[in-house]
Amino acid sequence: MQGIIVLNPDELGQDPAVGMDAALALGVGHLEIRTAYGSNALVLDDERLRQVRRLADERGLRVAALASPLWKWCRPEAVPGKVDSFGFPTRVPAEERERWVDRALAVAGILGTDRVRVFSHLSVGEQTETFQGDSLLTYALKAAEQAGVRLLLENEPVCTVAEPELLLAVLREHPGLGLWLDLGNLFEVGHGTADAVDALAPYVEYVHIKDYVPRDDGMKHFVAAGAGDVPYTDLLPILHRARPVLPYALETHVRENPGDALTCGAAFLRGAVPGGLA
Repeated sequence: MQGIIVLNPDELGQDPAVGMDAALALGVGHLEIRTAYGSNALVLDDERLRQVRRLADERGLRVAALASPLWKWCRPEAVPGKVDSFGFPTRVPAEERERWVDRALAVAGILGTDRVRVFSHLSVGEQTETFQGDSLLTYALKAAEQAGVRLLLENEPVCTVAEPELLLAVLREHPGLGLWLDLGNLFEVGHGTADAVDALAPYVEYVHIKDYVPRDDGMKHFVAAGAGDVPYTDLLPILHRARPVLPYALETHVRENPGDALTCGAAFLRGAVPGGLA
């Protein structure tokens, strides 16, 4: 069995049909849904979501994961830094959060996927909330299990749980939670190493792939996977040895010529993961 490549249609704009056609052209059969028609997937109405599903079904494509923004938030009184939440609010009152968990599970059902991404609260200084003891997480894991959905925690640098030690602590405490491993994020926080990937590998159920070159101003210049500084040729074989069948989702963030970045990234992944990818 092989792992698979996943493409997010919104890398090519807000008309999901465009990205889906690109997936077909690249021989990619699986999609990650984050935004469409100018809105975050969680705030799209059901008819729009059913339209996304129809477009995928018509092309023989399957939605592998919902890239939800759950827990990429803070209290209304907190002041978050610059955060890309893809059209979802970053400040969410506590009394509204359970509703958003329920909505994410409903959206996953409409799209036909059993994987939903979560984060771990934005880091906002003294106002930062703790993810590990969050009662909402207990609620969400139980609700997800009942819905036949797996919640997967992404290691996001602007959130509270991004480094291997904390990730392992949370994942060991919550067996119902898997890891949505972003190798570029792991590299960003100084842990893009063989030892870190080896320790995290048993918990990995989904992989984000993006690459970049640091700029002099401290920002990142995103490039096609394999063309930047993230040591994929070292890390991917280690991950594959422990987890030979995984979804690898291209999240390029490349703004200029994103189609070329996806084409190059897919080709790179098929060569870099031992045995290739479907």
